Amino acid sequence: MGKRYSIIFIDGNNWYHNCKSIIKPGKIDLKKLSKFICEHFNLSLKEIRYYNSIPDISDGKEVYYNHVKFLEELKKQGIIVKTRKLKKIAKENISTEKGVDVLISADMIKKSLVDKDCEVCILISGDSDFIPVMEIIKNAKREAITSCVIQGYARELLQGKFRYLILKKEDLENCLK
Repeated sequence: MGKRYSIIFIDGNNWYHNCKSIIKPGKIDLKKLSKFICEHFNLSLKEIRYYNSIPDISDGKEVYYNHVKFLEELKKQGIIVKTRKLKKIAKENISTEKGVDVLISADMIKKSLVDKDCEVCILISGDSDFIPVMEIIKNAKREAITSCVIQGYARELLQGKFRYLILKKEDLENCLK
């Protein structure tokens, strides 16, 4: 029997905020990281999908253009990029990410259960909000795995219901650009 096909789903905001406590996220080659995770679980990598919100240009031109440039670099590497705009909360004058987790969840179900493009969904995120979609995938006889650094990894994801990989500093250093 050959290796099972997997698709990597990266929750960009969660990845960035958790990873930065260990290493600068922009230094990580996401293709190397994805291959490392797949090799760890003896899976074949079919594609990489990166999900993130885009800041408003009013938040600062430099922040906006650097973010857009980063996303364009990912696309040039063959990584599928899906985005939503950051939503402004006027009263508090802050921006918040809206709809990205739902977009990831919908794509995980579509890719694994509807289109049958993969047997395994690998989610790079420590967010426990994904547990319901992971349970749906598992109950349909497919698999959902998570991988993240320990900082920000939800305890519920580490309780043995799903396979997981805690990324260590040395793992990340082996995936530098």
